[in-house]
Amino acid sequence: MTNHKPQNPSRVFQPLDVIVTEPTSIRSLASSAGSHVEAASVDIGISPDPLLSLQPNGTILSVNQRAADMFSCHARLMTGAHIGAFLEGLSAPGERPSIERLISALLVGDGTPIETIAHKLNGSSLPIEITSAVVNQEGKSVVVAALRDITHRKHNEVALTTAKESAERANVAKLEFLSQLSHELRTPLAAAIGFAEVMRDEMFGPLGIKLYQTYAADICKSGRQLADVVERIIDVTRLEGRMALAHTRMADLGEIVERVMEHYAAAAAIQGIRMTHNLRRGSIPVVLDDDTLEKMIGHVVDNAITYNRFGGKVEIAASIEANDDSDVRQVLMTVTDNGPGFSTEQLKTLQTALDTNQHINNGGFALCSAFLHLIGGHLSICSAPNLGTTVTLTFPQRYDGRWHP
Repeated sequence: MTNHKPQNPSRVFQPLDVIVTEPTSIRSLASSAGSHVEAASVDIGISPDPLLSLQPNGTILSVNQRAADMFSCHARLMTGAHIGAFLEGLSAPGERPSIERLISALLVGDGTPIETIAHKLNGSSLPIEITSAVVNQEGKSVVVAALRDITHRKHNEVALTTAKESAERANVAKLEFLSQLSHELRTPLAAAIGFAEVMRDEMFGPLGIKLYQTYAADICKSGRQLADVVERIIDVTRLEGRMALAHTRMADLGEIVERVMEHYAAAAAIQGIRMTHNLRRGSIPVVLDDDTLEKMIGHVVDNAITYNRFGGKVEIAASIEANDDSDVRQVLMTVTDNGPGFSTEQLKTLQTALDTNQHINNGGFALCSAFLHLIGGHLSICSAPNLGTTVTLTFPQRYDGRWHP
């Protein structure tokens, strides 16, 4: 093989963060190798993988052709040189790279991959992964290191990071667009619903034809359904973009439940449903995104009202329980109705919707379940025909800030 001569060996192979007592010239190191390298070394020449062997002090004992090619250097020029002339040291937090730290990691020899930078003779560099083992050679410890070029892996990691950041930016843009869309839709929807209510209730006098009232009632119902769909789409987007966890703060669960009941009081009154709860203000403080939690509880309460019988009831209860697996205390909230309940087949279909994140068409259960899952909680449903339904929301009293995929 033809020798490759460096244009400026002392610059290219100057050790990074270690003082090497041998001369910095690669050719000088090679010519004096006999005084520093034992004659006996591990036979690595026949391996198809890039391999080199080292003394415990970092002096290179032998290099096979694949490893020499990786460094664009002749094996004879590398033999006897210090490994610090060819590899970058390992870094610790707040410290500069250290070749001694790299050698110490190699001497462990437990097969743990070590990533570092290889410096070629031509002045270029490439990321590599090193796996080492310590062997006994004629009574002396020798480190055998296998090298792997991980350039493509690093490129893929950069591409993945870039794609992730791009997706996050797209999520933010999508949420902003949907929020703006929701705002633009609310104004005309509110006007249409309000005018339809005026006609339905004949606030300014009789319409004369009963059918007009029916049409007005349909407009009110359809308008509210459209508004709910838009809000649900925004909720889905917030959950998918992890933005539903962005405003974690101290809140009172009793106040959250009171706001939910106030919001759905009119809908409950129309169906003659009585709503009650057992929470006192200040009894259960929580630390999480209270706005999102309020929406999720609202989805469950809305479902309990919508699918209840006329004159039914909805009861909300909450308590705190210790978690056996950790010091985190769990909130157990139940929303119970005495409606017609679900059959076994309906529960199976509902569970499938929860498992597959079908957010839109299952009464908000999947939305609530997805949110609870993100904060380390879960949702469960207990129901039977003609016996009503109990939905249990379990979530940490204090959200730890971690996503739970």
